[in-house]
Amino acid sequence: MNESESVKQTKEETKKNETQTSLKFSIPMRASIEDIIRALGILADKGGKARFKDISGMFGQKSSQKNLLSNSLNAGDAFGLIEPHRGKAPYVLSSFGTEFLTASEERRKAMLLPKFLEFKGYRDILVQMKNKPDKILKKETITNAWLNVVSGSKLSTRQLYTTTFASVGNWCGAIKDTGQTCSLTPEGESVLNKILKGEEVKLREQPPSAPVTPTLPSTAPIAPPLPSIQCPHCNKIEIGIENEELLNTLSSNGTHILVIKTTYYCRGCSRTFSIISQRLVKTGN
Repeated sequence: MNESESVKQTKEETKKNETQTSLKFSIPMRASIEDIIRALGILADKGGKARFKDISGMFGQKSSQKNLLSNSLNAGDAFGLIEPHRGKAPYVLSSFGTEFLTASEERRKAMLLPKFLEFKGYRDILVQMKNKPDKILKKETITNAWLNVVSGSKLSTRQLYTTTFASVGNWCGAIKDTGQTCSLTPEGESVLNKILKGEEVKLREQPPSAPVTPTLPSTAPIAPPLPSIQCPHCNKIEIGIENEELLNTLSSNGTHILVIKTTYYCRGCSRTFSIISQRLVKTGN
């Protein structure tokens, strides 16, 4: 091999390594959808912007818990929930991420579905699924696809990358995770086809709310303020709100009672719990 051929080969290997590093960074690692939502909630509690050093203990003090928070934030970046992030700059909740956090769970799923399907790091695997007669790929096959762009054992690679792919895709309805396989859903295939053709993807319509017959009880307990909420798992009070869902509205004589299911997450033990409460709202004179 002459000198010019050696230089050319070195450049090609360097370019290949840079591509692998870029792909490895962009593919979300070991973060479930629940972890991602909790990480977004932490950013929201900080006003939508925070450096990692200021929130690194929010999932727990262990290195594995800090890594989980970092992975969850990077996954949020991959799906557009966080502004593009590199280096030591603050993580910033995107306008899409803000809208996502304030939406109902069903709308969240509808919002994330096209983001998952159009993510370039997942494109080859999703197209492979689409081209299969049964739309199914074994998780082993998916893991082998990651191994083409990252280094590591099959076990560690599956835990790092396939877990996130399956969790997020199954939650938003793009794929179905059966444990050993993942399959493209009919809705996932329909949206993917539109993305591949460059067509606009509209959010699926939300079902209309069921009509409510209002009645007003004689007494109406009001939801306790957030500082008084205590985690039922560890009894700590470092609590954040993950989601609120309006269950019912009771009205009478200018007074409305909102029946709300609030899902909290505990920064102490990293677990969630829900409380159904009532909030009193007065209108008119």
